[in-house]
Amino acid sequence: MRSNTVDVRQQGRTRRRRNPVVGKIAFGLAIVSAAVDASAFAVFMGGDTKFAFGICFVVVFLTLIAAVLGFIAAVGGFGRWYGAIGVVVAFFANPVILIVLVVMVAPELLTDMGA
Repeated sequence: MRSNTVDVRQQGRTRRRRNPVVGKIAFGLAIVSAAVDASAFAVFMGGDTKFAFGICFVVVFLTLIAAVLGFIAAVGGFGRWYGAIGVVVAFFANPVILIVLVVMVAPELLTDMGA
């Protein structure tokens, strides 16, 4: 190299990629929550309402954990896309949100469920 020159190839900070494991965990937990919520719906349709309520109670907390982890991943850069998709899936897999959506969109479905 000549004297009084600057090597621009080495200038600047190298970008370190963050590990996306938090986003992947949030996404996986949201998918598991959706599957468990579907099984709770099947148990409810089978007639065992107390057991289905217990399953839904657990799913509410699973979706809450998935949403928090997904938000941390999306904001912190630990698997942004996995975290963002995990938040959306966890939101729609939450039994409380599903009940509100059914009440708002198709309330006639609720009259047939109790029979």
